[in-house]
Amino acid sequence: MLKKLINILNPPKSMKSNSIMMLSLYKEGTTWAFDDATFGITREPFVMGMSEIISSYLPEKADKCTIYFSHSPFPESEKLTLLYEEANGGVYKVESSGMTGWLCPVTRIYMQGIPESIYFQVKP
Repeated sequence: MLKKLINILNPPKSMKSNSIMMLSLYKEGTTWAFDDATFGITREPFVMGMSEIISSYLPEKADKCTIYFSHSPFPESEKLTLLYEEANGGVYKVESSGMTGWLCPVTRIYMQGIPESIYFQVKP
């Protein structure tokens, strides 16, 4: 836990606002999750609508995928817009579909806060 807090307060220099970050996701039941050894994160789930959003970009039986995300738009990216902050995370809406979901406080590690917009792309 202490390692997570230190990393939140001092994110790696490689996480600049114009970079595209990537996470490899896997499915546990109906929920998408990820691990990130850099931050000591294991089995971090996407909950409260986010797993459904991720699944909407994938074939029905997909059990692995990659998500790319950034502060800035990039080719073929979708846009998440912050509706409001809640429980130290944020409730976002996908602009193209209207689907909504909550991103937990772990978002702060990657995005240095809860940004107004997140651009993303999901690939099988």
